[in-house]
Amino acid sequence: MTGAAEPLFILSPPRSFTTVVCAMIGEHPQMLGLPETNLFARDSYVELRELYGKRPRLQHGLLRSVAQLGLGVQSAENVEVARRWLHNYARTSTADIFNDLVAWAAPNRLVDKSPMYVYNRDNLARIRRAFPGAYYLHLLRHPRGMCESMHALRQRAQEREAASRRRQEVDIGAGVAVRGRIDPDLVWLAPHRTIVEFLRAVPQERQLRLRGEELLADPDAHLGRIAEWLGIDRDPAALDRMKHPEDSPFACFGPPNARFGDDPGFLEKPWLRPYANKAMELDGPLTWDPHLSLSPEVKELALRFGY
Repeated sequence: MTGAAEPLFILSPPRSFTTVVCAMIGEHPQMLGLPETNLFARDSYVELRELYGKRPRLQHGLLRSVAQLGLGVQSAENVEVARRWLHNYARTSTADIFNDLVAWAAPNRLVDKSPMYVYNRDNLARIRRAFPGAYYLHLLRHPRGMCESMHALRQRAQEREAASRRRQEVDIGAGVAVRGRIDPDLVWLAPHRTIVEFLRAVPQERQLRLRGEELLADPDAHLGRIAEWLGIDRDPAALDRMKHPEDSPFACFGPPNARFGDDPGFLEKPWLRPYANKAMELDGPLTWDPHLSLSPEVKELALRFGY
């Protein structure tokens, strides 16, 4: 694989703007943003299929990706073809399946943003083995904002589940389940520490750290920088396309047998909306639990990130 084809992986925990940022970068004429494939959560597809069996929605992004890139249309029929194709190659490594997606997308470069990767060092190691020349965007969100977004999503989901008398487990984006209190040390601090540790072995020219709030508040100030870092065109037309995530083939609900693959809120309203970068404090109680505040370790890392 040549350097020009090396994929970009967005590393960040859930509720950190990963969906919209992936779609924005993916709309550059030389890029293509994927939904959450979750491929590198396991070594082989047969192992990954066990995870999908417990939580079928985690497969939707991969099914939609295979249908779109391999067959050209995300129809219900093509999703079933994609499902059979994956079943027939169940012993194939997940790296080889991702390489198929890379080949089908060529000459465009793929952008993957599956948030579940950052909760396990083995997932990141799989990416590095499969794509030693990959690029990495370390995407940030203030720990208070990220946890508040997670809490709001959990509340909405639990209200729906209570109304329908379903189980009280809530998916928060890509493979992370929350029961009881949201602990910033677990959902924000731990994954960002894992990312920082992982990126120590990645050459500086292939990694970029970016605060998502600043990108969304002023995309014109940051999209050119991202394009320059990736070595892709920076002409005004290309950068303007990056401000239209709604044009992504995955910026909508999929067919009935693969409806999701991304944040449902984005799928419902995928366009780039005005974003006010509100100042947030690291000190003080969290809004949903007056007895809980950000730990000194969370605050220390957030300060290192410029918050």
